[in-house]
Amino acid sequence: MRTVRRLYFYAVALISLEVVLWGLVGLARSILSSLHVFQAGASQLAQALALVLVGVPVFAFHWLMAQRFAHREAEERSAGIRAAFLYGVLLGTLIPVVQNILALVNRPVLAGLRLSSTRAFVGGGQLWSDNLIAIVMNLLVAFYFLRILQSDWKVIEARENYTNLRRLYRWAWVLYGLGLTVTGVDQVLRFLMSFDATLLSLDFQQYWAVNGMVVTLVGAPLWAYSWLTLQRSLSDPAERESFLRLGLLYLLSLTGAVVTLSTGGVVIDSILRLLFGEITSFSALLQAIANPLAACIPFLGIWLYYGHWLRQAMSAVSDAPRRLGLRRVYSYILSALGVGVTFLGLAMLLNFLVDLFFLRLFFGALVLTQLTAALSLLLVGLPLWLLTWRPMQAEALALDDSGDHARRSLTRKIYLYLALFAGVIGGMVTAVVLLNTLLRAIFANETADLAQQVLKSISILILFVGLGVYHGLQLGRDNRLAASALSAKHAAFPVLIFDPGDSFGAQVQAALQKALPTLPITLQHLSQPPAADAHPLAVVLASELALDPPAELRRWLEGYSGVRLVIPRPVPPGTGKTWLLVGESSRLPLNQAVQTLRQLAEGQEVRTSGTPAWLIAVYVVAAVIGAPTLVSLIGSLFFAFLQ
Repeated sequence: MRTVRRLYFYAVALISLEVVLWGLVGLARSILSSLHVFQAGASQLAQALALVLVGVPVFAFHWLMAQRFAHREAEERSAGIRAAFLYGVLLGTLIPVVQNILALVNRPVLAGLRLSSTRAFVGGGQLWSDNLIAIVMNLLVAFYFLRILQSDWKVIEARENYTNLRRLYRWAWVLYGLGLTVTGVDQVLRFLMSFDATLLSLDFQQYWAVNGMVVTLVGAPLWAYSWLTLQRSLSDPAERESFLRLGLLYLLSLTGAVVTLSTGGVVIDSILRLLFGEITSFSALLQAIANPLAACIPFLGIWLYYGHWLRQAMSAVSDAPRRLGLRRVYSYILSALGVGVTFLGLAMLLNFLVDLFFLRLFFGALVLTQLTAALSLLLVGLPLWLLTWRPMQAEALALDDSGDHARRSLTRKIYLYLALFAGVIGGMVTAVVLLNTLLRAIFANETADLAQQVLKSISILILFVGLGVYHGLQLGRDNRLAASALSAKHAAFPVLIFDPGDSFGAQVQAALQKALPTLPITLQHLSQPPAADAHPLAVVLASELALDPPAELRRWLEGYSGVRLVIPRPVPPGTGKTWLLVGESSRLPLNQAVQTLRQLAEGQEVRTSGTPAWLIAVYVVAAVIGAPTLVSLIGSLFFAFLQ
């Protein structure tokens, strides 16, 4: 109930605050815009007054109630919704301040260079007074809520919510500043790469230069300050190991990689067109690569810079399996991009060769465009795939513990199964297209370009079959090596089961032998002492034996230093015991015991809650990104063949 109440009061307070703020901004602008405000700006004045008159009482009531709750209860003051409200207000007021500063600088620079100030990057149709009013109003609101936030930090004891929201707030500024910087650098580079003198005289080229320079000069210091603030906070282990930092480093690095590779492919395509004679002059080449190169350079910087910090963040993880798992996620995503681009390049190259063979064309413009596009995709995708796949493959083929963990990693299995899935489904779709073409030729006598269409389908079918077979073979090899290694590990992990004299011991033994057939299992009856040479690495006890063991068993357990695994079950009736064990009425504890012993025998971290949440999030994101791409690729191929 309190959460719903908080959500209501802070949501209404936030919305009504924005209404009041921009109503006041509009009111001040209306008053100062003209001496004849009631003739020229009556509509603007009426709208501003309406916003203020409606928004002020709504905001005042809800904010004062929220403040009363916060001062009355410590839980209310440290609530995550309140922290989100305060940091959200700061973002909602300070970002407009930056935007108006940008407009305030941009227009005079354009006017000083005798260019139209109406074509400024931001606020081309505004006056200096409009920007100053917005800056002052937003700063006043930001200052008030900053004081509220500072006072909260001084008194709250449970700081987790505020710490998480502050981290998100800082990253929002990093992304905003980086976005401005990249946009500005892109426009400046477009101007600098406009090598044609006639183009340099065009208006839009000059606006690229001026607007880009202003945006860069505003965005770069903002990004640098925000990023340095984040870097200074890394002295706190919670900041250094936060999943948000890791996830955004992944996002920035992979975004830089994708944009760099796509724009780099366009540059390579243009260079190939020059070599084949489609582009006839070096100046035409420079003009063709200007825009993609201008985008490629800043995103290459993002890829290299944040890729470096991503590697640093992964290296700082103390847990070796988790550290290697994080590296695998990054490498397999890049490998998937590489194999996808390589596959598309090969498909386009085979289609080009088929068209060239049947049409018997000389190298014309259309033919050259198809060839250079295919080669550029191969020159981008194949090196990326080899550079990322080969280290992962070498790691998985190693006959040691690290290789065993690599082969059994969920990331690698998802990658291999997705590739196998793409090969099977793509091959199925291509086979349907091939059979459809042949059947239409038989039943409808549609024989135009039959051989050409059939050969195209066969070539693409071979690619899909090759994709599926290669990754299927890798999956089979992983399974064989993993099974052999696991069998050896299981055989070196003896387990002793204490049987209280009923069916408990037999049930546990049967479950373990079914799931782990090479695991050495000894069934120990309570009437007999354990053998002197018995050195089990784990013992299994029924819950009543663990809670109230016989004297002889108690003495033996006191001298035992291995793992004690307790399986809960109902207390036998008539014993007078009052133990109540959760889960005792189901077979789930037995399954959990088998899973725990498996993890112990294989040297894994014992988990009772499944896959970590952060890893699930990574896989969900990968699936969300990869599934539409795969469907789009298959659909494109399907409809291309049907045409």
